[in-house]
Amino acid sequence: MDLATLALAWVISNPNVSCAITGASKPEQVTRSIKAIDLVPRIMREVREVRQEIDDILGNKPDDLIMEF
Repeated sequence: MDLATLALAWVISNPNVSCAITGASKPEQVTRSIKAIDLVPRIMREVREVRQEIDDILGNKPDDLIMEF
């Protein structure tokens, strides 16, 4: 699995995302994108743990948004 496949699976497993628009210039990229679908159930099963682990590894999670009215 490559990072692009993981990133796409991460995006489509997010409950706040209704769709992901992808593009490809090579057939292999389409194949990798389709493989992301196979990862979604695994990510969803362990949502908190997997998301936290990936966020910890990448170290680039933005601060929580605080809405004030």
